[in-house]
Amino acid sequence: MLSSYVYIGLGICDALAMFALMISLYRLPLWSYRFKVAGFVVFIALFSFVMRLVLEVPQLDLPIQYVFFLIFIKFVYRLKFSHSSFVAGAGVTAYAILQLTIYYVYHLVGMIYQSDLLKTEGAVYLIQISSILAAYGIAIFLKYFRLGFSFIRIPQDGQPSPQKEQTSLLIASILSTVTIFLISFFLYNVDSLGITIMAFSTFSISYFLSQRSDYEGVRSIVEASLQQDKAK
Repeated sequence: MLSSYVYIGLGICDALAMFALMISLYRLPLWSYRFKVAGFVVFIALFSFVMRLVLEVPQLDLPIQYVFFLIFIKFVYRLKFSHSSFVAGAGVTAYAILQLTIYYVYHLVGMIYQSDLLKTEGAVYLIQISSILAAYGIAIFLKYFRLGFSFIRIPQDGQPSPQKEQTSLLIASILSTVTIFLISFFLYNVDSLGITIMAFSTFSISYFLSQRSDYEGVRSIVEASLQQDKAK
């Protein structure tokens, strides 16, 4: 019973860490939605507990979590589907890279082995706690120094999102979705380094598209300002 409470408690911290990393990458607010986020991360932790310990299908846990994150961001933050799927995909992939990197480091020094990934306690807690702390640290760093991408804007109250669906972001979201499924289904049987490289490659595409979208957003603002100056 105690191990179940520990698992759910860490699951809540884990879900919040993933979400904090996700929204800090794209400079979306957290505090304004704190109560909804709190309820959501508790739901994610309970869902993960059921999937991994009750139903014993851990391979489906992360992919379905990704869908829940996508739905939550879309309807709570009221973003277009392409933007919500892009943010969720990039965030989940980034967190997976963080976990895989930490696992690989511990594996290299002989602290954790691949068989430990199948466990729900013990050594796997070390990966989980390390990932949680690292994600919180990155999220705080991005927030404090006002880093991250700003091309995704939340619509004003009662107004639809002014941003259009972007095909390039949808394609990147599809790549992230495929990567998340591959990580979940092959992590326990394939060398983690190859999975990490694949996830990093997918996130690099999302990073490139984010930089380009930020640049295009700034350029459109400058062009609009110049046109207004000419009209005066």
